[in-house]
Amino acid sequence: MPTQQAIHEHVVRNMRNELTLILFLVFATLTKSANATGQYPDAIVIDGKEYSIKGNPLEKYFEKYPEKKPKTNIMSSALHRGYIATFTFANEKLYLIDIKIKVKKENSDKNWETEMVSVFNKVFPNENKVLMDLYSGILIIHLNLEESYENRNRLLIEFENGVAQEKRTYGNKKYQNFLDVQFELYKKTDKYKNEFKELKKNDDGEEEYDDDFIEGIMRTYTPNFTSKFSD
Repeated sequence: MPTQQAIHEHVVRNMRNELTLILFLVFATLTKSANATGQYPDAIVIDGKEYSIKGNPLEKYFEKYPEKKPKTNIMSSALHRGYIATFTFANEKLYLIDIKIKVKKENSDKNWETEMVSVFNKVFPNENKVLMDLYSGILIIHLNLEESYENRNRLLIEFENGVAQEKRTYGNKKYQNFLDVQFELYKKTDKYKNEFKELKKNDDGEEEYDDDFIEGIMRTYTPNFTSKFSD
């Protein structure tokens, strides 16, 4: 079983990979050779309707059991983690119900044609859903992405070991205030300080990036600033 130090190194390494890719995309955009690409989100089904979520709850499982993470040789700038997970919220619990990865399309003579295929039964044989009991945190669910940014609502569910503890619905302004408060609390933690220090270094161990830039990256790519509501 991986140690806490190994898990920390895995998280920082993933974030540094994101940072490297972001820097590449920024450079490419400035040279007009590419555009930065958003990430395909994970999804959750609630009362029969599917919503996009912020964050990737399944990563907690793969941090503990990295050998279980599905592999694909298809690289996508819009899917750095390599998979799309679908969850369901039932009986106040968070369950995983599907994992899909991108593969070369079968029966196609074109190398560039791909498709998403389910690998859930390969990762979890003989299961139709799996309780996400390794996940604790505040899951952010986008309720109406079709609306303008200012009019969007989010459902926030605080989970502890996969079981819901509290639910809140925020409009855009209240949601942004929530993020500000949570991030300031996160900045006081040893976890933030350690990851910030690691992200500032290049491969030679020398400090390379501006503080504001690193803070912005951490704010954007950290799925949970804190695991509980602060008020």
